[in-house]
Formats: sequence, structure tokens, C-alpha cells
Amino acid sequence: MVRLISINIWINIFNDIWSCPQIIDLILYNLESIIIGGIGITSEIDFSQFFCWNKDCPDYGIKNQGNIVLKERYGKNNHALLKCKTCNHRFSETRGTVFFGLDTPEEEVLRTLAMIPEKGSIRGVARATGHSKNTICRWLNIAGTHSKEVTTYFLTNLNLKKVEVDEIWSYIKKAKKCN
Repeated sequence: MVRLISINIWINIFNDIWSCPQIIDLILYNLESIIIGGIGITSEIDFSQFFCWNKDCPDYGIKNQGNIVLKERYGKNNHALLKCKTCNHRFSETRGTVFFGLDTPEEEVLRTLAMIPEKGSIRGVARATGHSKNTICRWLNIAGTHSKEVTTYFLTNLNLKKVEVDEIWSYIKKAKKCN
């Protein structure tokens, strides 16, 4: 009987809460732990590091605006689906990374790709990890494309003089000797 009364009290409280839009927003945007299917999932995401990917959004490409919130978790890797409060656009936490669209855990992909220089062959890595060589080649292609994009982004329009470039190479050579 006591349990039934407490359930009825909780139902009344939730009915009152869900009828007020301000409280709903407060709960949804500030909730630290989300319960999905009886499994507790905590949010340890630093939302200030994300930005809206919608080019039509006024907050497009601007970090730390307070407009990015956790919408839900999805997939077997439990990735976060984030939402922009400004335009309601949704995107994955892995968008713009090497891991976007992959079902394999990030640690496994990194461990496998790190084995390639050590093993010396993709087939050797495939035998050691149990992944198919086609999968490893696909991961390698994705990582290479992403690396090229990042390098191009950071190394364009540097306006360096010949002396500055020479100094950079001298620093790199010196760092290699120290290691």
C-alpha cells in the first residue's frame, strides 16, 4: 500500500512538471544522468568543445556558445547525439572525426592502426587483430583522408619566409636526435 501511494505521488509530481515548459527545458538541458531502458548513462561530455554543423545556423562553427546539448545516446558504442538549441539541428559527437560512422570502438580502431607500422603489413595486422584486411584498409583510408584534411587546414596561407621554414626543419631534426 505504501508503495502504491508513493507511485501515485510521483505520478502527480511528474504530471505537474511536464505541464510547465520552463521546467522541461531545465530538466532536459541540465540533466547530468539520463536513464534509457533502465541503464544509467552519465554525460561526461564537454559541450563547450562542440559547435553547430548547420551552415544556416547563426551559431555555425562557433564553440562555447552554450547552444549544444545532449539529445540522446545511440548505437552499440553509445555515442552521443547532440542538438543545437538555436536551430534544433542534430549531429553525432564523432562528426568531423576519423570515427564518424564506424561501429567499431574507437580504442580498437586506434590500436589496430597503430599496429601497422610495427607489424609491417596489413595482412599481419589482420591476423593479429581478427579484423578483415578490407576493414583495416578502409580505416586506413579514412584516417589518411582525415589527416590530409587536417594538415591542409592548418598548413595553408602560413606566409612563411624561406628562413622560417628552414628553422622549423632544424627544430624537427633536433627533436628527432633527442628521441
